Amino acid sequence: MRWPSSYNRHVSHRVVSTGRTRMKLRQALVAWAAASVVAASCVNSTPTLDPPFPTTSPASPTRPPARKLLSAAAVADAFVDAINRQDFVAAFTLLDASSRAELTDADELRSRYEAARAIALATRTATQLRGGLLYQDERAAATLVTRWESSLVGAFEVTSTLGLVFDPSAADWRARWTPDVIIPGLASGTLRMEREESTRGAIYAADGTPLATQREFLTIGVQRGAIAGPDEEQRLLDLLSQITRRAPEEIKAKYANQPKDWFSPIADVDEALIDEYYDQIKRFPAMSVRSRFQRHYPHPDLAPHVVGLVGFIPPESLAAYRARGFQGDEQIGLSGIEAAADALIGGAPGGVLKLFSGGYLTVLAERPAVQGRDVTLTISPALQLAAQRLLGERRGAVVVLRAEDSAVLAMASSPTFSQTNITDRAIREGALLNRATQGQYPPGSTFKMVTMAAGIGEGVTTPDEVFRDPGFWDGYGVAFRKTCWLRSGHGRISLQVGLTASCNVVFYEVGKRLQEKSAYVLSAYARKFGFGARTGIELPEAAGLVPDPDWKRQALGEAWTGGDTVNLAVGQGFMLVTPLQVAQMTAAIANGGLMRRPYLIASPRPKPSADPVARLPLPPATLEAIQRGMIGVTRDARFGTTTYRFAGFDYCFDAEGRVVPCHRMPAQSRASARRLIVAGKSGTAQAGGDAQPFAWFTAYAPADAPEIIVTALLENIGEGSSYAAPLVRQIIEAYYGLAISPTPRDRRANE
Repeated sequence: MRWPSSYNRHVSHRVVSTGRTRMKLRQALVAWAAASVVAASCVNSTPTLDPPFPTTSPASPTRPPARKLLSAAAVADAFVDAINRQDFVAAFTLLDASSRAELTDADELRSRYEAARAIALATRTATQLRGGLLYQDERAAATLVTRWESSLVGAFEVTSTLGLVFDPSAADWRARWTPDVIIPGLASGTLRMEREESTRGAIYAADGTPLATQREFLTIGVQRGAIAGPDEEQRLLDLLSQITRRAPEEIKAKYANQPKDWFSPIADVDEALIDEYYDQIKRFPAMSVRSRFQRHYPHPDLAPHVVGLVGFIPPESLAAYRARGFQGDEQIGLSGIEAAADALIGGAPGGVLKLFSGGYLTVLAERPAVQGRDVTLTISPALQLAAQRLLGERRGAVVVLRAEDSAVLAMASSPTFSQTNITDRAIREGALLNRATQGQYPPGSTFKMVTMAAGIGEGVTTPDEVFRDPGFWDGYGVAFRKTCWLRSGHGRISLQVGLTASCNVVFYEVGKRLQEKSAYVLSAYARKFGFGARTGIELPEAAGLVPDPDWKRQALGEAWTGGDTVNLAVGQGFMLVTPLQVAQMTAAIANGGLMRRPYLIASPRPKPSADPVARLPLPPATLEAIQRGMIGVTRDARFGTTTYRFAGFDYCFDAEGRVVPCHRMPAQSRASARRLIVAGKSGTAQAGGDAQPFAWFTAYAPADAPEIIVTALLENIGEGSSYAAPLVRQIIEAYYGLAISPTPRDRRANE
């Protein structure tokens, strides 16, 4: 690494010539052991020389021959270089005879450094020489500055002294080493890291309902290094076995391989049990009881996919977490908001690195723990429970957004799970998958809003253009005939009404015209509506797939055809979307083209200006035509694909803004009352083979001033108008506190 210019890696050599300097050198002749003092605070200290050298007379030091002085500097430099390279064999060969005798071999030298680094949780150390050598006769001293980088307490520096002696037998200089070279005071002291754990923050729903909290437990454990000997260890194991009802060998296995200064948890115990054995426990310095917090889910069945789960650090992530100061036995967020906001909720551990030496305590470095922060979600518990209950055991997902800012009010996925009891069956059924954000499906006819926008935007059609639908489309010849879902055809029908009726023939033709303009144009519009990219919500999510000629050539090795664009125009073919992406598209249409990022964390939350906001490149007239077409889906008695599903949905806003049945209002008020009108679009996406299709319905309400967006997807069940539309209606009723309409009987309704 490059050091600042003030750190001169090559030792400078000063000639001592003045009386004042000679006096300073005589004052420097004190024990190296006495120089083993505070590390981090000694950066500018001056090294001293070892008293084992003759000090019988106060004679002034003399300058050694130049060859010897240069050799001493070279030895110091070589030793530092070997330590930095962790070449302990090379470092060991540079030591004098007394140092080698104490260490025995290079492996012992390595173990001394590695032990200190392990205690300090050092991820990196770098040593350099600072300043010139101090010398007298055939001895010298060099100042070493070591920068430590600890995963727990951060970076700090330690200043130490390396002694050098001239070895006549070798006719050269050698380094005199003690553990104080690593950290002053270590030779006669103990290095200890004391951890400070962080407390995980809580997760709350929008109304303050706790969704995830911490519950305190008492844990009895052992500090291996404080066990006096085998006899005491046996007595300690016997007592722990009596308290925990576990075998001694099982208990010992929990602490045997842990660092000797760490607290190793053995078992959770009741407070009453601790009181019973308190007098016996306190006789063992190695045994202690600590409070520990564990995750608690007060409502384990409420929005489990959103809240998520915690668990022990996965093996593949262990190295990364240990590099951040974690021991490895902590629990972290593994899914949902628990995982997405883990750095915020979980906080980070801290610690204090201490040296106990000669009755003194030196703090080498410290960093306080960062406590986890509480998080409040946008989820409405009442609406969330309603969405989960109404979705039931049908496989699929529901997303409810607040129209004004795309806050997620409810997000349900089925099959689901309980956070306190994840069964093997739930895992086999894929219950942990959040289908709202991670499920990928063909969009079916919900994509026709994009095709309509592209057709108008590219000038290949207009909202009022009239198409002829005989029940089939031969745009690419009879051999490639495609049919409308209504076999008899819709007859003469405009583009806008074609959206209301979900007429395939109309959109096949628009797709063909777009293909003639460019094979890429429809895919480009899909991306403008947010498809093919993650929404940016705080949960794991899939990006989906927007196919185009480049993708097909790279993925399948095939050329793009007009048929691909025609299929895409009606939401079939290769395209894949998530329910959340469809909800985001619907929100943009409802809000006049303004697209916001859906979000779940209400607090703490970035300022609104920090939220990504895009505007669909559509003129108001185009958006109005799409909106009118969607209103017709639920209101147009002739062409609306879900009008019969919204039969009896006749609600008005009274003078106080409450939603009430229109027929209960006074006659004079009813005529002018604002009605609760739903704008929506159904979709039936083919699943391939003999599988039942995916059912879609996406909507916003009220149509004139949108408050909520509701999107539902049901897997392999049938037509969207038959299954998804009634579900969306029920969720809208729940949102407004209305009577929930009964689930309709299964009956076929084409679109």
